[in-house]
Amino acid sequence: MSAGRGTLPAMTSPLHRSVPVTDARALTQRWRGLIQRLKAPESRTLCLAWLLPDGTMAELVVPVDDIPVEPDRLMIGHLRGLHDEVAGQEGVPPEQLHLAMCLERRGPAHLTPDDHAWVAALSSILRDREGLDCSVHVAADFWVVPALPRVSW
Repeated sequence: MSAGRGTLPAMTSPLHRSVPVTDARALTQRWRGLIQRLKAPESRTLCLAWLLPDGTMAELVVPVDDIPVEPDRLMIGHLRGLHDEVAGQEGVPPEQLHLAMCLERRGPAHLTPDDHAWVAALSSILRDREGLDCSVHVAADFWVVPALPRVSW
């Protein structure tokens, strides 16, 4: 895994991490705002962010660059360990932390078969096998759509 763009600078708009994300629409808006603040990826990137129990966002946003077209199940399996580390840093139990992911890529502004394959693999491994509360959005340029919604708000 290569982390490319690092953490985000402080924001002073409703997109600021201290403003709670309370529903699916707000999470899509948050991703849209975050994507606009980051340089467009040269390759497929999986951005990881975490929502605390109160809906605020953890400080850390991790872009994982050079994501292959086909899902990398080994890499996805390693996300559980990273999730647990973030939970420890934030002082919350891992099961109370929401892993929000956004697959950024160049290409058409609609979900592709490759996007569906990634969403299915993320859901199968992280949600079904690991029991993580997670969601997935897909983005291309400024187009951002939910592909795997959060189970409950």
